[in-house]
Amino acid sequence: MNRFAALLDRLAYEPRRNGKIRLIADYFRHAPDPERGWALAALTGALTFRNAKPGLIRQLISERTDPVLFALSYDYVGDLSETVALMWPAPHGINDTEPPPLEAVVHAFTHMGRAELPSVLASLLDRLDETGRWALLKLITGGLRIGVSARLAKTAVAALGERTPDEIELVWPGLAPPYEELFAWAEGTGPRPETDDPAPFRPVMLSHPIEDADFAALDPALFRAEWKWDGIRVQAVRAPTPEGRHVTRLYSRTGEDISAAFPDLAGALAFDGAVDGELLILREGRVQSFNVLQQRLNRKAVSPKLIAEFPAHIRA
Repeated sequence: MNRFAALLDRLAYEPRRNGKIRLIADYFRHAPDPERGWALAALTGALTFRNAKPGLIRQLISERTDPVLFALSYDYVGDLSETVALMWPAPHGINDTEPPPLEAVVHAFTHMGRAELPSVLASLLDRLDETGRWALLKLITGGLRIGVSARLAKTAVAALGERTPDEIELVWPGLAPPYEELFAWAEGTGPRPETDDPAPFRPVMLSHPIEDADFAALDPALFRAEWKWDGIRVQAVRAPTPEGRHVTRLYSRTGEDISAAFPDLAGALAFDGAVDGELLILREGRVQSFNVLQQRLNRKAVSPKLIAEFPAHIRA
């Protein structure tokens, strides 16, 4: 856990993209399996601990410190994990207990019941230093906020060998933590991971700005301009399984499955294939602003009323 905590701490203070990639790749080179795989899962948002809620963390710290002092400190720091990590009282006596490995922490919070959680979390916080406590709380609450996207973490995996980020993206949808086969392939010690997912995400080709120096060499007659719609880039995929059942998914530009938030689009895709386009809200044939689209984003479920009020479309 200490090694993972040190990585998060360094990433939080590294502003450069390439610097973050180097830090993550170096961690992957030195951390063993399955630790590095669980770290990759954390960095890409593939870990969810349903019972680890901020309310429980507030309860634990309020039982050990002055509630008024905690409230004042939290107001000043602005981050729950950091505040608790700094204020958590050290256990009495010399704490020579080894900190738990990352994989043990993931296993514990994945399988324990809600009743066990307070005592287990408190015990772990007692065994860690300030940085370790901060990393643990960030990990279990799912809010790392260290400036690392899933794409950047996959780029660090590609940097372990002669792979490209797009190659990692192509095999990613069929994989699950701790990604041992992915690391073996990236490092050239194992075969390419195969997936039987009928509707995987495929890396999209993103637009890039034209530099001033490039304009002189461009012939406008060879290009076609397209309106920049006020939506988000998505990929809709529909394909049959070997049993004949159809699978339909809607992905964000980074490969996140957002199908649950747009069941109306999944039901409307009536042909097998992949559509790369812009997700928009249309009312009476008019494209709405991005602020309107935001009412449909980042939702795990939507009501029929919301679907009717904010009808989603894809413009390919």
